[in-house]
Amino acid sequence: MNDRTPIWAIWLLIAFGALQPVAWILADGLPRRPLFVVPLLVVWVTLLALAALGTRRIGQLWQRLTQNESARLATLTEIEQLQTQNAMLEILARSADVPLAFQALASRLSRLVPCDRLGLALLSEETQEFQTYTARLQSADQGRTPRPDVVFKMEGTLIGRAVRTREPLIIDDAQGAAPDFLDANVLVTAGFRSVLIVPLISKDHAVGTLNLVSRTPERFGQAQVAALQPIAELLAVAWMAQQMQMALGRFRTMEVMSELTLSIAAEINSALQTIVGHCDLIERQYSDEYLRRDLATVVRQAERIAGLLEKMRKAADERLRSSAGALR
Repeated sequence: MNDRTPIWAIWLLIAFGALQPVAWILADGLPRRPLFVVPLLVVWVTLLALAALGTRRIGQLWQRLTQNESARLATLTEIEQLQTQNAMLEILARSADVPLAFQALASRLSRLVPCDRLGLALLSEETQEFQTYTARLQSADQGRTPRPDVVFKMEGTLIGRAVRTREPLIIDDAQGAAPDFLDANVLVTAGFRSVLIVPLISKDHAVGTLNLVSRTPERFGQAQVAALQPIAELLAVAWMAQQMQMALGRFRTMEVMSELTLSIAAEINSALQTIVGHCDLIERQYSDEYLRRDLATVVRQAERIAGLLEKMRKAADERLRSSAGALR
């Protein structure tokens, strides 16, 4: 039914009511008494005035109804965003694994912004490469530790461009970008047309992208960007926290290994000093030339081992300082 049906119904009713007097006039001619025509005209003018007022009132009510419906839809979208963010915080509270949290949130994200496929690209600072993950919406795949699907370089990719500019990227038709960007070419080959890439930014530092694709051209716009940006910020913070946690784990492991190395080095050095001391005592008690030569060889090797232990100690201290600096 048309949205303006109540208004058109009023005017159709008036037009239908006008057929009878028109037919009567055409059949019998104009009435001989003017007093009969005047009330009829008054009635019709009144009906027209009431119809105009009713039309205006219905138009105002319909406009208000449309505004209320738009506000309701906007509120529902905001509620969905808050529920998605809350679910993400709950998932991250249970596990610091960002790819696993992304897989758990995939169904909610697909409801928040309808698309054909969701993806997550995380940047490795050591290799400057993206490890990409594709959302698994089937229940059988949920809960499993995800593995990277494809590894992309920073250069020559749309996700690399979004990370460098730190701005969302909307591609209405990926066919135009396919010749210049490797990931766009992969998407076009798989039958996708429109692309939305939202960078993951934490403290003005881009660490990856959240990617949505659709088989329909011109599928995404600024409304979808606004809906996904809070989620992208949470993912970025979570990824930075995960990286810090991993770095802390490496530091603690390095700290334990360094402490063990220093402890063993101290024990070995103490034993070496005992060996050197006994060699010195033996050399003083015996004047045999061959024995003195053998004792000198033992002392030299002991001093050599002591030098190696000193190098190990310095290397352990340097590793500890570098690991501590990486945590800052």
